[in-house]
Amino acid sequence: MRSRTIIALAAAVISIASACGRADQTRTYQLVGQVLAVKPEEKQILIKHQDIPGFMPAMTMPYSVQDGGLLTGRQPGDLITATLKVSETGSAYLSAIQKTGSAPIPEDARTTLPAATNVTVLQAGDVVPDTVLVDQDDKPLRLSDLKGSAVALTFIYTRCPLPQFCPLMDKRFAEVQKLVADDPVIDGKVRLVSVSFDPQFDRAETLRMHARTLHADPAVWRFATADEPTVDRFAATFGVNVIREKDGTITHNLRTAVIDPSGHLTSIVDNNAWTADELTRTLKDAVVAKR
Repeated sequence: MRSRTIIALAAAVISIASACGRADQTRTYQLVGQVLAVKPEEKQILIKHQDIPGFMPAMTMPYSVQDGGLLTGRQPGDLITATLKVSETGSAYLSAIQKTGSAPIPEDARTTLPAATNVTVLQAGDVVPDTVLVDQDDKPLRLSDLKGSAVALTFIYTRCPLPQFCPLMDKRFAEVQKLVADDPVIDGKVRLVSVSFDPQFDRAETLRMHARTLHADPAVWRFATADEPTVDRFAATFGVNVIREKDGTITHNLRTAVIDPSGHLTSIVDNNAWTADELTRTLKDAVVAKR
């Protein structure tokens, strides 16, 4: 199965407050593509776009607008040029849309917005939903089972082919596992959870073998999944948007959440621009703060 993974965000579901106090810096990109679906009442538009240089490869993604008027008159099939605004905090939206023509929609193109598009994204301080997952031992796993520990949670799938995406998340979590074990302040007080949004392939046995390959200590680092609707909505609460194309492609963005020992969201790290040291320090802060 052909697969693609992105380090960018799905603008339709991302609106996370920054965990740090520095001023937000907004980047601007030009987006060129074709409109596949429009939901003016939800200020959402689905676009199949070309490469966005310096940001993301060509793909189909839902985007949001702050000004609903930008969607007035927009129709599936429209060819457009748009301005994409992306902030350091992970929020993104289209600030301008210009129609440049129209063309038939490709027969194999997805023409509906993802079902999880309009899930409310968690903010720092929110209680994380206690969604029931199934772990690598084919047993139920709830985040409430991990209360008392700081939790780092990310989303991956085992057959992701791109080394700078899901495999990099695995590598970083392996590094965090070692750093935690070497720090007596947090050793035994941190848990790692990797959630797969590919349940058809990543069943318990597959996840178990994947964990062994990574030398994941099951007392620290667990792998889990759920049925597609459940895992898609759960991922969306963290600003992860999953698009399952007709050809089997899975398109998603990368986000890693830190949850404090009481089950509240501490912060979310966007894309892959973080180090194991940084994530370990954030986990340590969450542990120390709850003492």
